[in-house]
Amino acid sequence: MDVIEAIERIPDPIVVDKARKAVQVLRRVCALYPLDKIAFSFNGGKDSTVLLHLLRAAVAGGAEAQGLGGIQSFYFRKADDFEEVKEFVESSDTQYGLQVEYLAEQDFKRGLCDYLSRTGVMAIVLGTRRGDPNAGGQDVFCPSSEGWPPFMRVNPILDWTYHDVWAFLRATHVPYCNLYDHGYTSLGGIGNTLPNIALQRPDGSHAPAYHLADGRLERAGRVKAGQAGSCNGGPGGGGELTRSAAIVVVGDELLSGKVEDVNARFLCKELRSMGWQVARVVFVPDASNEVASAVRALSAMVEVVLTAGGIGPTLDDVTMQARAEGRSQGIGIALAVGQPLVRHPAMVSRLAAYFGGEGALTPAHLKMAELPTGAELIDYVVPETGQPSSFPIAKVNNIYVLPGVPALLVQKWRALKPKLEDPAVAPFLNATLRLSVTDETTIAPALHRVASAHGLDVSLGSYPVAEGVIITLDSKNNQSLQAAIQEIQELLPSDSVVTLERNVDSLERAGGARR
Repeated sequence: MDVIEAIERIPDPIVVDKARKAVQVLRRVCALYPLDKIAFSFNGGKDSTVLLHLLRAAVAGGAEAQGLGGIQSFYFRKADDFEEVKEFVESSDTQYGLQVEYLAEQDFKRGLCDYLSRTGVMAIVLGTRRGDPNAGGQDVFCPSSEGWPPFMRVNPILDWTYHDVWAFLRATHVPYCNLYDHGYTSLGGIGNTLPNIALQRPDGSHAPAYHLADGRLERAGRVKAGQAGSCNGGPGGGGELTRSAAIVVVGDELLSGKVEDVNARFLCKELRSMGWQVARVVFVPDASNEVASAVRALSAMVEVVLTAGGIGPTLDDVTMQARAEGRSQGIGIALAVGQPLVRHPAMVSRLAAYFGGEGALTPAHLKMAELPTGAELIDYVVPETGQPSSFPIAKVNNIYVLPGVPALLVQKWRALKPKLEDPAVAPFLNATLRLSVTDETTIAPALHRVASAHGLDVSLGSYPVAEGVIITLDSKNNQSLQAAIQEIQELLPSDSVVTLERNVDSLERAGGARR
């Protein structure tokens, strides 16, 4: 597929916009510098791989073109590089005609000086993102630092997130280093890189990198020299597995403010209590293409997607399909999973039994029996009646379809929850400190210091409330959480802590409504 066409088909519009802007930046670089004075630093990592295809889109224009239009490519060989990384760089070099120059291992600064002196390169395209250790103070166009040879650093994906990177790679179906399919989320050398403990399964294997629920844990597999095997992991710290979910809430009434959402909040609290990380909550209108776009993007990013709303018999129920005056208006989840919508025989039987026989079923009834090919029905017993429900839960791949009526959603969730519970997934623990201070700037240094010390194990938050500030600390590792609590109290202004509570599930109950 043509690179530009592949970018335009990415289901996440935010990633599409970022990719377009990155291509524009690269085209501008090509206008500012002779192509043979531009170099691409290709290290085989995920960010570098994204950049490779953005460059191809900018200068080559399509999947059939070879090379980067004269732009040079280089790769610094290191003794502790993973063999998989070396093989991926070499295979990409061959596949795309990059003519990579393989530079011998040496001091990086000296090697770069030699390379620039020999080639006359004036600009280097890099896969740097904010949050990378060397990204501080950099912009998209950033001259090299004092003491280094003069060249322009070009960072087209500087503002991309971890999940943006994986949305791009997964949606465009481009090859990437296979280490990412085995739990590695950030690649260094053999001596300082382990699979991310937050992705470890009960059997000891690891889920793919794109399943990482919290992008802040991207570097949790990177360890200091001599610490191999002792990495703690993150808010899933201490080796506790964290699973990932996303929620899609459907309804014009929610986006117009006519109805206040309670379903997303309920599902977030329930998933959190099970030790799951909710990566996204997305609200979409009653438009089936919007549903399809959101579900398709999220189902590739997380382990489970829950949809709420839009599954009834009326015009605005579009999660599966919408029709008006006999004309199809598009398909929601069916389009997202690439399967046709069919009338499910088992659903027809259930509806007939509920509404008084097949002869009583109208087109509106039968609309509720339409599901994508391959959909599963999850039966459950209604607690109030002790009888099987006539309206089972529909599951399509990793997508579970729930109703929008809160009482019905809660009922179906209670039936679904046991199927998602995993004894290997530890629950989140938390501590909530209510402070008497009203100026958050006075506590910012303490938060920064604790986050620097415990950030891979403990997640911190600060929230202004009536008459003060609330600090929250969340972790799956009680020892790390306790250490962070003690340290934050020592660093806060004297006598500023009014209350300290553990395992609070509501900030309102902890300290009143936010301002």
